[in-house]
Formats: sequence, structure tokens, C-alpha cells
Amino acid sequence: MPVASLRILHVVPYYDEAWAYGGIPRVATAHARGLARRGHRVTVCTTDARDADARLPRPAVSRHGVDVHAFRNVSNWMAYHFQGFAPLGLRRYLRGHAGSFDIAHLHACHNLPATMAAAACLHEGVPFVLSPNGTARPIERRVAAKRFFAATLGRRLLSGAHRVLAVTEIERGDLMAMGVAPARIAIVPNPLEDLDRTNAPDAERFRQAHGLGSARIVLFLGKLTPRKGVGDLINAYAALRRPDAVLVIAGNDMGAGAAASALVTRLGLERQIVRTGLLEGVQRLDALAAAEVVVYPSRDEIFGLVPLEALLCGRPVVVCGDSGCGEVIRSVGGGLLVPPGDPPALAQAIEAILHDAPRWQALAAAAGLRARARFGTDVVCGQLERIYAEICGASVVARRTA
Repeated sequence: MPVASLRILHVVPYYDEAWAYGGIPRVATAHARGLARRGHRVTVCTTDARDADARLPRPAVSRHGVDVHAFRNVSNWMAYHFQGFAPLGLRRYLRGHAGSFDIAHLHACHNLPATMAAAACLHEGVPFVLSPNGTARPIERRVAAKRFFAATLGRRLLSGAHRVLAVTEIERGDLMAMGVAPARIAIVPNPLEDLDRTNAPDAERFRQAHGLGSARIVLFLGKLTPRKGVGDLINAYAALRRPDAVLVIAGNDMGAGAAASALVTRLGLERQIVRTGLLEGVQRLDALAAAEVVVYPSRDEIFGLVPLEALLCGRPVVVCGDSGCGEVIRSVGGGLLVPPGDPPALAQAIEAILHDAPRWQALAAAAGLRARARFGTDVVCGQLERIYAEICGASVVARRTA
């Protein structure tokens, strides 16, 4: 049954071109654009965070049918290095406009934009849903600060949300362990944008850009943080002893880059490992298409868009089986699961795929089709739409006629 057009507000600390911040800005962007394509009036409030050195343009713009308001952070350095998002003017905007929306969708915990939006929605009686996307449980860095934030400024995020959206069963369990009632949790996976056929991945373009010739590429793509397991991958690659394979580490440094460089030097692998830095847009897809195996050895990875994008490019993956990413790959296939923090097991899995590459590429291509059917943006936005409609119900009509 078609759902009536809703006025939807999305609030997220980073959006669209903020590739340096990982998956959440891409998820929020896919949500907003997908819902707009389905006929809803979507507004996004975000900050101008882009990467370590640059900000997004700040004027309000309409892109892909979405009205985007990017508010200037007090400090781009604080935003990038400490997730210290302090958007000037956002609180004022929310106070003046929150009441004009039927529902709000807030992304990530432990950030000021979400807490400002929760306060404004509660004041105006506007329901909101929350997508923690793995951020509800304080892990990895600044754990004490995250706990303090959750107990003070962020205390109304989880308790005030009409629904808390988990992306996997693992995340549902984490939320229940934190005291969120099962009836308030809904599972909605992250959306997987289809490849852009007008700007398709080009493996040769990536090889030429980085002087890789015909080498067999083992690829890591993602932020360099301690949790991502890049050190484990470097140790695993050293154990492979494969002169025909090169390890490519693609991603921006967010706390693990120096340790990775020191390990590479200590192992004497400077000539066998290529660091590309941050890749954006089609550059990422080029890298995935060029890889023979994509390795994502992250601990506590609640979903993992990179492995699914690899499958869309027909490339097999190796991921850790400790959390949601393993749950997802186990369900669609196309890869191998290893325990986190186990370089020998990681090396064995990489070798198994390199040894039988044609078979694994066929398995990955089939898994990509399954992933597209389950996690395509329109499929996921249809699920969101139904949850929004269930929450709003008759209150939308009442609010619009009041």
C-alpha cells in the first residue's frame, strides 16, 4: 500500500562528500535521496565537516530532491580529530523549524547535532527515530568521554526515540543489553547504492594511477583507526610470502596511520605495500574492481559497507566474524570469516582466495546479486517508510490540520 508523502528531517554530523568519516554519511545520504525518490519531502541538517583539511559548502542547497542545510562547525580540527561537532546556527534552525516536520531521523550517538535535534523534537512533539549504526555502545577511543556524553547531553537520545534502528541482529542484542526495550527496536539494514553505470569502476585506471602494473592486489579500504585491524592485515601479508601480490592500504589516517607505517618499516615491506590515502567516489570503486581480494579485518564492525561494495564489483572478501559484518557476509556469501586479531588465520584466508581466484570471483558476483536484492536503497527506504508511517499514523493528519 502506498505511503502518504511525509515531511522528513534527517540530522547527521556529516553528509554526502564527507568520505573521510566512513559509512554513516553515505548511509544518511542514501536514506535521504532514496526517500525523496519515493515522493517524500526530505530535509537534511548537517555540519560542514568534510575531511581533515576542507569543509563542505555551507549555503542551503537542493540536491537530488533533498534540501540540505550544512551548518559551519566552530572548529574543523575538533570535528575531524575528536568528533567535536559544534554547528553554529543549528539549534536556532531546529527551534524555528522542527515543528514543521512529521518525523525526524537522527544518525549516530555521542554528537551535538543529534542531541540538539532530539531536544527540539521532544519540545515540539515530533516523533524521531535513531540510527546508532554501531555508535550506541562506547568502544575504541575516548570511551570515558562517550559515557559521560551519553549520561548528560545525550541522555534523551535512546530514551526519547520512538524506534531505535539496528542494522543487524548483533546490534539489536547490543541495544537490548543497554536497556532498550525489544519492542522499540526495529532492524533496518544499511542501504547499498547501486554502481553508477555512467561512471563504472575501472580497474586499469586504478592500476595506472598507482603504478601497480599486473600485480595481484590485496586491498584494505577504510578509515585507519585502531579498530579496523590494519596492523593484523600487515602481519598477515608478511606471512603470505607472495612476491606476486601487493598490499594496498587505502584510507585516511584517523589514529592508526603512524603505527601502521612503523610496522611496515619494521617488517621491511616498504616496497610491497602501497598507501594511497583517502579515496573518494569512483576512485573507491576503481580500487575495489582492481583487487583480487578485499580484506576488512575490523573488530566490532556492526555492518560494513565496504565488503558489500566489493561483492557488487565481483570481488571476494575476508572479514572478521565477531559482529554484524560477519553476520551480513555469512548471510550473502562471497567471502571468508576469521576471528578478530588473528593474523595467521587472516593469512590463511587470503591465501585460500588467491589460490582459487576464478572460483571466488564467481562466488562473489553471485553474492553481489543477493546483496543488491536485500540491501538496495529502494528496498531499505521502503522499510524506513513503513516504520515512519506506523509511528506517525493519525498524528500526521492531526498536526497538519491543527
